[in-house]
Amino acid sequence: MNTAQPIKEPKLLKDLMEVYKKDTKQYLLLAYSLNTGLRISDILKANVKDSLAGFWKDRETKTGKEKIATLNPKLQLLIRDYVEANSLQPEDFLFFSNKDRDKAISRVQAHRIVAHAGDMVGVTLSCHSLRKTFGYMAYSQGVDLSLLQYIFNHSSQTVTLRYIGITQTEADKVTSTISIGI
Repeated sequence: MNTAQPIKEPKLLKDLMEVYKKDTKQYLLLAYSLNTGLRISDILKANVKDSLAGFWKDRETKTGKEKIATLNPKLQLLIRDYVEANSLQPEDFLFFSNKDRDKAISRVQAHRIVAHAGDMVGVTLSCHSLRKTFGYMAYSQGVDLSLLQYIFNHSSQTVTLRYIGITQTEADKVTSTISIGI
């Protein structure tokens, strides 16, 4: 089975973000995914009003649980610029369909956007890869594993470690390179 893997290299992430122009729906979709850790089915429900207010709030599609995610300042700035460039109204979907602005793009279309970006940088990429990348990068930057477990709504830290792609090889790198008191 081919499972989604996180992007672990910052250079590859930078290249990925350069595939689309900064003021496009495609760029914003990548940025929103990488900076919230939300599932794509939930991201596509994002509306302009909440996004401009700096958060995502709804019931998660998969779990049915109420969830709020605060958006970071850089993502909020991207959203403001995008909303202005597209003359969006508060009740509009952030990721509106070009065929019908009263609807969000489909999960299939979101997958195409993400997969195309991956193809352009030479990796197989899915929407779920971006969610896992959020977790991996957050963990690599020192975010506590129990907090990531909470964000992802996982039953255990072991599940979260496996989910974000932490392997025995990476654990071995830590123990083989740290020397304390000797």
